[in-house]
Amino acid sequence: MQPAKSSQYFNMHDRTGFIRFQKEQQTTDEPLAALNCPRFHGSRVRSPHPPNTYAISSRRYRLKFLATAVWAVALVAMAADKSEIVKPGKAKSKTELQEVDLRGKIVCLPEAMHAVYGIDLPTNHGHIWGFKTKDGTFYTLLRTKLSETLFVDEQVRKKELILKGHVLPKTQIFEMTDMKSVRNGVVCDLYYYCDICAIKTLSPGPCMCCQGPVKLVEKRPE
Repeated sequence: MQPAKSSQYFNMHDRTGFIRFQKEQQTTDEPLAALNCPRFHGSRVRSPHPPNTYAISSRRYRLKFLATAVWAVALVAMAADKSEIVKPGKAKSKTELQEVDLRGKIVCLPEAMHAVYGIDLPTNHGHIWGFKTKDGTFYTLLRTKLSETLFVDEQVRKKELILKGHVLPKTQIFEMTDMKSVRNGVVCDLYYYCDICAIKTLSPGPCMCCQGPVKLVEKRPE
């Protein structure tokens, strides 16, 4: 004879009749003592509730999106920094410098400032060569391969000169690219010449071809 199955419902009698109620399903937690059972030792006890995979995936998506946004901002900042850097070779290509002619003489700037403004002048001062134009404007000379003669050849510094070149933006610094002299009111070509190689140059050093000496030539244009 099979045992009677327990019903999910129970009946209750009141004045109006029978009322049928559904029994609540009994839930029992596993006793904590069961955790001391040898079969649990060294193993993980899983949560009775399944993980919320949607919440986990949503959180991972937000973290991934945040990391991508931070990386994008960093790349934009790096690109902005690089764009602000101007390489020396590209400076002239971005800003066309106007070529000008300055007429005047080479002067020692400390001595000139002492004479004009009374600035203290040390006895053993170093020469800082500049250019004083006919209207009294002073320029600092940029020392380059083309302007080297202005710094080393006293013969050239004694002459009245016409310097062709550029005044660098926002400065009083002059970059010379060519020069001529003025003798007795006549503009003359001024250059160094090698008799052996028949080469003209603005450089006072040895000839670029034979490495022999060169001489300073002041010649009226033909």
